[in-house]
Amino acid sequence: MEVMDSPLNQAHYYSRKADRLVAKEKYGEAILCHGQAAELLKEALSTTQSEQVRLSLAIQRDRHLQQQQLIQVSCTQGQPKGKTMVSFSKHTSVRSSQTALQYEAQPPPVGRKTAKDDKTRLEEHTTAIADLWNLVALLLKENEQLSEEHEKLKVENARLKRGLDEESPLTSVAETAKMFSPPSVNLLNVPHLQPPGEDPAFVGKSKRELVLHLFTA
Repeated sequence: MEVMDSPLNQAHYYSRKADRLVAKEKYGEAILCHGQAAELLKEALSTTQSEQVRLSLAIQRDRHLQQQQLIQVSCTQGQPKGKTMVSFSKHTSVRSSQTALQYEAQPPPVGRKTAKDDKTRLEEHTTAIADLWNLVALLLKENEQLSEEHEKLKVENARLKRGLDEESPLTSVAETAKMFSPPSVNLLNVPHLQPPGEDPAFVGKSKRELVLHLFTA
């Protein structure tokens, strides 16, 4: 499966699409997109055994289900403006320290101040937590891919090392002993020598004569 076609990335695609549809006040289509994102995140849950990743995916899935309910309730109570709805689900970049969560709302009537109720604050906190877990999930997924690639490289390295050892085997013990053994001597070519006492050339001669014989031979 390609990375871009993974259930997690498709879920993010439908999440962004739902935000755009809400901004255009197409609430029915936005509800369907949140439902598709929730189903894709449920599918992604079955593809990993990591507890951290599963927790992050579950939180994101619950958030999309909550967005569905929020849109439905808001539509029932009186068709809210698109920008107000997007403010509850807008994704922000947590990598930039200069970017904060931004929520758009309609300006209140003159002379009135609109205070955030508990539900609004809860939605804002839920969105911020979901964004953080989303980043954690992406980092953990990338770490898993790098770990798998590292294991593949280790296996390939071991295979190449075994191949080099098989191409240049060590010299056997017998061949090594043969290389350092002294040259063989053919004893058949060595002339037979008689002991000095039996050689006629030495019988009956004095030591002086024997010495002279050896030097004059």
